[in-house]
Amino acid sequence: MNRLYSNRRTVLAAAMALALSCPLAAIAQDGQAQQTQTDESTADGKAKNLDTVTVTGSRIKRSEIEGPAPVTVISADQMRKEGFATVYDALQTITAALGPVQNDYDWGQSSVNAYPINLRNLGPGRSLLLINGHRVADYPMPYQGKSNFANFNNIPTGIVERIEILAGSASAIYGSDAMGGVINVVLKENMEEHVARVRYGKATRGGRNNMDFSLSGGFTGERGSVVYNLQHFNRGVLLAKDRPFMDEEADKDYRVWGPGERHFGVAHLTPYPGLYLQNRDNPVPLGLGTAYQRIAPPSGACEQYGNLYYRANLLGYDRNTGTANNAGEYCAQRVFANWALRTGSKDDSAYLHGTWDFNENVQGWASLGIWRSTGDFNTFLDAFDSSVYWDPTANNGAGGSRRFLKFHSPQEMGGEGAILTKSNEEAIDFSVGLRGRLADKFDWEAMVGRATYEVRESFPVLNQGDMFDYYMGPRQGTAGNGLPIYSPNYNKLWNPIPVDDFRSFSDRGHKKARSYLNQAQFVLSGDLFEGWAGPIGFAAVLEAGKQGYRLTPDPKTLNQDEDGWYTPFGNVEQGGGDRNRYAAGVEFRVPVLSTLNANIATRYDKYDAVASDAAVTYQLGLEWRPIDTLLVRGSYGTSFRAPDMHYIYAKPSSGISDFTDYVRCADAGWPNRQCPRDDFKIEDAAVERTGTPDLKYEEGKSWSAGFVWDAFKGFSLSADYWSIKVDNLIDDISAEQLLLDEAYCTRNGFDPEGKVRGVAPSAAWCNEVVSRIQRTAGVPSSDPGSVTILVNPINRAETEVTGVDVNARYLLPDTNWGDWSFNLNYTNMLTYKSRGFPTDKLEDTRKTQNPRTKITLSANWVHDNWNATLMMYQKSGGRDNRWGGCMPFEDGYVPSGAANCDDLDPASPTYGESTQRIFNRREPRRYFNGSVGYWFTENFKVNLYVSNIFDKIYGDKWCGDFAYCIDDPVGREVAAEIIYKFK
Repeated sequence: MNRLYSNRRTVLAAAMALALSCPLAAIAQDGQAQQTQTDESTADGKAKNLDTVTVTGSRIKRSEIEGPAPVTVISADQMRKEGFATVYDALQTITAALGPVQNDYDWGQSSVNAYPINLRNLGPGRSLLLINGHRVADYPMPYQGKSNFANFNNIPTGIVERIEILAGSASAIYGSDAMGGVINVVLKENMEEHVARVRYGKATRGGRNNMDFSLSGGFTGERGSVVYNLQHFNRGVLLAKDRPFMDEEADKDYRVWGPGERHFGVAHLTPYPGLYLQNRDNPVPLGLGTAYQRIAPPSGACEQYGNLYYRANLLGYDRNTGTANNAGEYCAQRVFANWALRTGSKDDSAYLHGTWDFNENVQGWASLGIWRSTGDFNTFLDAFDSSVYWDPTANNGAGGSRRFLKFHSPQEMGGEGAILTKSNEEAIDFSVGLRGRLADKFDWEAMVGRATYEVRESFPVLNQGDMFDYYMGPRQGTAGNGLPIYSPNYNKLWNPIPVDDFRSFSDRGHKKARSYLNQAQFVLSGDLFEGWAGPIGFAAVLEAGKQGYRLTPDPKTLNQDEDGWYTPFGNVEQGGGDRNRYAAGVEFRVPVLSTLNANIATRYDKYDAVASDAAVTYQLGLEWRPIDTLLVRGSYGTSFRAPDMHYIYAKPSSGISDFTDYVRCADAGWPNRQCPRDDFKIEDAAVERTGTPDLKYEEGKSWSAGFVWDAFKGFSLSADYWSIKVDNLIDDISAEQLLLDEAYCTRNGFDPEGKVRGVAPSAAWCNEVVSRIQRTAGVPSSDPGSVTILVNPINRAETEVTGVDVNARYLLPDTNWGDWSFNLNYTNMLTYKSRGFPTDKLEDTRKTQNPRTKITLSANWVHDNWNATLMMYQKSGGRDNRWGGCMPFEDGYVPSGAANCDDLDPASPTYGESTQRIFNRREPRRYFNGSVGYWFTENFKVNLYVSNIFDKIYGDKWCGDFAYCIDDPVGREVAAEIIYKFK
């Protein structure tokens, strides 16, 4: 009986994957499997009968794939045909993943392999990842230094059977985190053949080579079975020097300034990275301000660093004369040449799953997954900045105030490898269980498992005090103007320093992060009894778990004072803790009428170390089939998220930064929105962050309504409206926000930002703000003195999102030219309302800050031994970087006065009505992928893949940030794959 039971489940899973092999659509209502030939099995001409199967979003087995909430299914075969090399690559294109995430070329990338998914734009931590229906260990390093998340980049593709995506709240079924959606990656459990794959690809613009090798297969005996997968994946790093349009500051249209190439109007008044010596006593007047005169580098100084530096002029533009002013020469750095636009890694993984039949009613199973990765990613070490000093040897001995800046080149540091952060990661997931059938009526499964995730990183560090002494030499006193006196050796500035000299003030730091998850689960499901309109479906679940994490930084990097060790990561995160969780849930599927089913679920979750006692969530779904070809559906439910562990257990960490002192600005009589930062600056304010032990659960409500219509043979259409609201969102209080609120609370509503507040801050909140900003007592009002700002996470924010999903599938009738299928998936986020504090106005930023739409289209063709797929995905481009600014003149000048713009006051009712003001959005990002494959024999196949067929690279020329707002710098990638199957 058990062997039949096991095979039945396998056939069902395969049938569902085949029925849903059209990309990103789960619309088949009749349950008939599409007769297509996949890479894993050849067509045998036998139809598959779909019995009952568990689909993500419910624990009750069902015969219909569609339920009260839409579920998207991507088969492994279709994922490859659309040109995706990894699970994460495929998930990036699902239309529900509208939200942005921290990309691997952003500032502060947490690790070489950290890749989250952001469903419904609610944040990565609010999208739940399951492997075979079970939770995974968190990525141990905090996302953006704040919270943990699930890493979608360490799932081996060789053993994936399908991916199911439920985009919407599902806490009543799965518990915490399932607010924006659930992604369940289903791995193969039965194979009776062996498949070897070798794939090699590269970017046609250079860099980014990749190799993928996998061997998977299985064995089946009288009472047991085994499935295995071995995989090696090597993806090369993509450096900025591989993309010449991104390797130096002159590539940024935003910064370019000169008579012949002016785009936006920002003069080069701020020193650029590189090698330069400034004479601070000789400023050069410019049309937009004043720049200090640069001292020309000696002949050959820039060139001796190879292509890392080039001789450049600091140019400004005098609007009165219409001419450019030269503020001096310096060695400009191609500052991003060695920055990783896309990080590289070598991944090795092994997976083993086995079953054993103890008797006809009980089967045991066990699975073990091991994933190891090594990789390098960039470290951006700040230059040595001397600050301003007095040099008595300058100006022919007359002295002068000076400043110099030097970036260290790879050759000074000991080679390109010396500047990189090196990462080693290991994830292990082991679980065992029993499953069977009780009284020939209920299916049951019990499992226990342990998952661990460890990250070790090695990175360069510099000792601030030793480096200062090396470049500046001993202090020789204090000049009459109060500046310290130094006489540096400028040869150390202009010439590469010896590697041994660099090592005298440098070292490598080492840090470790580790997380774990122990879990146990028991699930019982089946039909309780026959109701008046059909059987009453039932499922119950009991869960218990313990999770924990530890951050272990290098001890020498903990105290980053002016004489201590500097790391490229800014604040050094510390923290660690453990907590238990318990949960129980029930679910019912009740046929109310022959055409109407109700789905009811509720769940109790209890987490330790949370201020809230427990979370009770519920969910109600309705399915109405007025006719056989039409399903009308709707759902309503509540959701929650337990506070992230790093929000609770983060240990105190500190850093320093400069801020504007809005209180002193108000005391000086400045009106709102005109506070000059340079005049009221707080220099080197200490920002101290720690965890918050008494956080509450985040709470959500969601509902959806829609239909699925099999309009005619071969064509299906679904459309769903959805709405999700989340309260008590947890986030840090920013130091900037505290300073703004301090001015508002203590200076009669002074508001430098002209912010529209829905409700004035309460007295309790004002007291909280004042207590978090600690100032030196007794200093004059003209001097901020020593300032310490205490930040930590609190329940403070709210988000509401609404949108529509549309999916369509069309299968052409049989033709002499093969089988054709076409698919459309479309998501439109209609509103995105949010506020950071309850006192803020709930604003819809869908037009101004957030993505709006995402579309995927695909065409699939199968004919004899051939198959081909063409896929397009498009996402809205977001707002122009000039959003809200005044339209520049032809020479790039941006007017700053009301005479050239109808209304510059953001608080004014007529703000933005000027025809000169810019409210443009960037063009949509549209990419095409394709593949073609041919079976030479029943066991041998060759596939060719092209990603980004038209080699599109999108950017915002008005953007001045790193990477110049390039959406995807890789460009076109091509790959070839060989598949061989054997018994």
